[in-house]
Amino acid sequence: MQKKQQSFENSLSRLSEIVEKIEDGDTTLEDAIKLYKEGLTRAEDCGNILSRYEAEVLQLQKDADGSFALATFSEGMKPHA
Repeated sequence: MQKKQQSFENSLSRLSEIVEKIEDGDTTLEDAIKLYKEGLTRAEDCGNILSRYEAEVLQLQKDADGSFALATFSEGMKPHA
C-alpha cells in the first residue's frame, strides 16, 4: 500500500503535537523515542515540501540595465557579481 502524502500543514501540526508530548514529561522513554523518530520523518517531509515550493516561487528582479526579469526564488537569493 502506498503511503499517503501529507500536506505541509498536517505534517507541521503533527510535529507540533509530538514536541508537546515529548516536552510534557509524562511520556515513557519508549514512547518518547517512537515520537522522536516520527518527528524526524515529519520534519523531513516538511523540508521536502518546502523545497518543492521554493523551486516554484518566482521573483521579479531588476537587472543592472533597468530591465526586469523573472528568476526562481533561489536564483534571486544569490549575490550579484
